[in-house]
Amino acid sequence: MGTNYYAVRNRLSVEEPIHIGKSSWGWKFLFHDYEDMWSDPPVEWHTFNQIKAWLEEHVEQKKEFVIMNEYDQIVSLSEFLDMVKQKQENDNKDNFKYAKNVDGYRFVEGEFL
Repeated sequence: MGTNYYAVRNRLSVEEPIHIGKSSWGWKFLFHDYEDMWSDPPVEWHTFNQIKAWLEEHVEQKKEFVIMNEYDQIVSLSEFLDMVKQKQENDNKDNFKYAKNVDGYRFVEGEFL
């Protein structure tokens, strides 16, 4: 069982949330390899550093977005990054069997739940 995390506009909107990834027990965090150059703002992340920079700009600095989990709970950027850091310590032998290894972080392309 896992929990999905999203970047959601920090205002009433009908726009779709941006899926950041999923936290599952016993696994490293699974990031969504994501690119949408037509969105406003454009989103392109294929590495943890790109995700972190995007979240720092749009969540922490501009406050355009908030991070929410699938249970409608707002998660601060520092809480999210702490959780990811903790999940990086999970050493499941299958961590990269079903996901790409990008600098030690797990990434997957396409839609997933």
